[in-house]
Amino acid sequence: MSRFVQAGIVAVSILAPLAGCGKGPAEQLGPPETFHWVSQPITFSPPSGKWERQGDNGGGMLGVRFILTGGGGQCIGVLAHRQLAERDRREAIEKLIARRDSLSRREFLRELSLAHARTEDPLSERETAVATEINAMLNQAMLDYLDGNPTFVTNDLAAALRAAQSYEMTLADLLPHARLRPERMQEPARWRIGYERDTTFAGQPAFASDDTLITPERPLLYREIFWVVHGRGFKAVYQGTEENLETFYRVVNSIQFPEEADVASN
Repeated sequence: MSRFVQAGIVAVSILAPLAGCGKGPAEQLGPPETFHWVSQPITFSPPSGKWERQGDNGGGMLGVRFILTGGGGQCIGVLAHRQLAERDRREAIEKLIARRDSLSRREFLRELSLAHARTEDPLSERETAVATEINAMLNQAMLDYLDGNPTFVTNDLAAALRAAQSYEMTLADLLPHARLRPERMQEPARWRIGYERDTTFAGQPAFASDDTLITPERPLLYREIFWVVHGRGFKAVYQGTEENLETFYRVVNSIQFPEEADVASN
């Protein structure tokens, strides 16, 4: 299904809706909060108390949704692609290397097996090649361990780590798996695909889509913004009316992706 339109870099000021103009003061956001859903932290200011906060841990995502009280299904969400982050084997291999001398034979072989990369439903050809290389090195490490060659095991694990470090998921890798596709939804006829664009938000390259969800009560705007920062995927999503769209973009405009060191220092 083709959803692409001509892509271009669009300034945040152009993307931010003007729905609040002439309708009184803009809704105040809460103080910034930092979330560690994946290894890359994300910071943003949540909407006001009339948006009820709920955790979201489904569909391979981890994050938070803010549901408008009495809003008939209107909500704002900020989420991380937790399941995709788990495909990155760098941390698992680093921990295995660090703990190797303290593990029993059984524990080492178990941890070695768990460190293998997933090869099903690949994100890209590059990820497939890296996963294959990682698994080959880990399989060799098992053989060398069973043969009693610790020096070879050290080299095998180092090679597996180098392979894992050679790949990070990109926005281009994420989009085919994450973008709205009506045929994947439970009721495809309720979705209307609209305008899509490459853009920039939170100082990072992003992909945004402006779609529509048809509900029995009324059509609702459906907005999604995707990022990949340091190999970790994120999404901001809005489902609601034009009246509250400004609040969504104010939340989005508050998003930052701090470095771990910056978060620790605060």
